[in-house]
Amino acid sequence: MTTAPAPTPTLTAADIPDRFTVDSAELQAEVSARTPILFRADGEPYIPLPAPFERFYLGVMRHWDTPHDVAMMNDIRVARTLVGPPFPLPVRASKNWLLKERRDVTAIFAAYAEGKFLPAGTAPFSILRELKPDGSEVYVGQVTVFYCGDDTKRLTPVNAAWEEWRTRTKVWEIGAAIHPDYQRTGLATAAVDVFMHQWVIPQMGATELRAQCFASNLGSVKLWQKYGFVEEPSLRGEVTVSEAKGGGVEPDMTLIWHLK
Repeated sequence: MTTAPAPTPTLTAADIPDRFTVDSAELQAEVSARTPILFRADGEPYIPLPAPFERFYLGVMRHWDTPHDVAMMNDIRVARTLVGPPFPLPVRASKNWLLKERRDVTAIFAAYAEGKFLPAGTAPFSILRELKPDGSEVYVGQVTVFYCGDDTKRLTPVNAAWEEWRTRTKVWEIGAAIHPDYQRTGLATAAVDVFMHQWVIPQMGATELRAQCFASNLGSVKLWQKYGFVEEPSLRGEVTVSEAKGGGVEPDMTLIWHLK
């Protein structure tokens, strides 16, 4: 008689510690030598931003970030500029993202421990924080990238000279949301630069990225254009804005970047 295996308990956000940390000093050293990742004294990994934003960094989501994330995404000044997320954003959505990121970063570091560095499957360093001189921290925003799905076909050419490990088929969507107190400071530009050029392209192997925004959101349009994104006219459409955000219909646009 065969006994069925016991069901695997469903992991929830409440089951994971506040921070993801790496205990092995040897693994930390190898990771920092081969990627842009650095480590705090407690082993928490992060990716720093360059001058003049040395106090800021991209990190793995913590439980601590959840209420700040929800508050920012439900700030109408932020929500009104975003095409995709539900509004108001429920707490469970932020906790689900926390759980996803924790799974992703755990898988990435398990691969690192086995010597497998490229490609990284995703980008779990999505939370932008400021480290104050007194050691306190401020949630500033997020920069994210996610796989568009098997049904999304790339619209840009493939280069036979690319490294073999780079994806030839996957299309990724990238986005950013910054707290109003930090907007128009150049911080979003710096964070996107680090996210794209230190992680998404060299570590994940992305070769086509898309950014969706309202056509009226000139700040976002200029941000993506700065990094070589070009509008794809065939993907222009209209979005019905929820009444909670003020209602109406707005044209949206999709800008595409691809590796040459």
